[in-house]
Amino acid sequence: MDVAKEANVSKSTVSLVMNNSDSVKLETRIKVLDAIQKLGYVPNMAARELTTKVKNILGLVFLTDNATNRSYQFDSVTETLLYDTFNGISSGMKQTDFGLLSERFSALEPNQELPSLLKNNRVDGVFIVGGLFDDAFIQRVQQRKIAAVLVGRNYPGIDWVAPDVLDAMYKGTKYLLETGHQDIVFLLGPQTSPVAHKKLEGICKALDEAGLPLRPDAFKYCDYSGSSGYNSMKELWTSGIGMDAVFAASDGIAMGAMRFLYDQKVRIPDDISIVGYEQSVITEHAVPALTTIDINKERMGEEALRILLNRISRPKAKPVQLMIAPSLVIRDTVKKRR
Repeated sequence: MDVAKEANVSKSTVSLVMNNSDSVKLETRIKVLDAIQKLGYVPNMAARELTTKVKNILGLVFLTDNATNRSYQFDSVTETLLYDTFNGISSGMKQTDFGLLSERFSALEPNQELPSLLKNNRVDGVFIVGGLFDDAFIQRVQQRKIAAVLVGRNYPGIDWVAPDVLDAMYKGTKYLLETGHQDIVFLLGPQTSPVAHKKLEGICKALDEAGLPLRPDAFKYCDYSGSSGYNSMKELWTSGIGMDAVFAASDGIAMGAMRFLYDQKVRIPDDISIVGYEQSVITEHAVPALTTIDINKERMGEEALRILLNRISRPKAKPVQLMIAPSLVIRDTVKKRR
């Protein structure tokens, strides 16, 4: 092999470098990589797979409530989590030899098994983006003995990277309280969501610090679509409960609430303030621009890639579980009331 000769190493050493083995000294690795670059060597990927069983393909499965719905429909969940985490993953993959296959999949529909890219053994590892799954789905994934990392939700015994939901809801509630709001209503995600109790815990933490109770009629559970946000806001509005601010558990829900308030000729933020959750492209397009909680999705994608590559190279390593801190993005939908 010309690369081995150029680097003055054995063919087996070149092979170890090409397969990202940790057993090669850094100095030797650099010599081999320099030789590869100098000679313009392009590996035969098909031959490599035959000898190493490595495909150099990663999979991305985006979990959705309905795999046939269009994400831009008002009654669908906007797939900004997929878009932004994908950006973080793809930017890191430019430094690797891996390609990427993607698939939308509904893990909660009856009689579902596994995404096709897992059933057909098409990938070396997989990103599972989103939290819409049950225990049986993760068990089926683990039975495939494939490297996997969850993105956006934590789960015991498996690699994951997720936002600190409790802190996110705490930060949003505290900001509204600090700007003088006393009568906050909350549009939460689905009650069946595994993070629902964490969201309430974060809200209650901020309210407790301010000496305020959580009003039992001041929150609604709903799905993450705009139409659900609209209808939940309508229910709260028609109930007659007092409100000077709305905190929504997703930007999609917030947009639905804003549409309802617009229909009622309510001025945002003069009459009612509103805060979203996630930080997505739709927040800048809202009128007025939406104040929201940034859960740092691109960073989650970057960290997920690092974790997955580590799992592929070290399959017996302990699970990596990484919580990402959120931050507040102040725009135009909150008015200081004191």
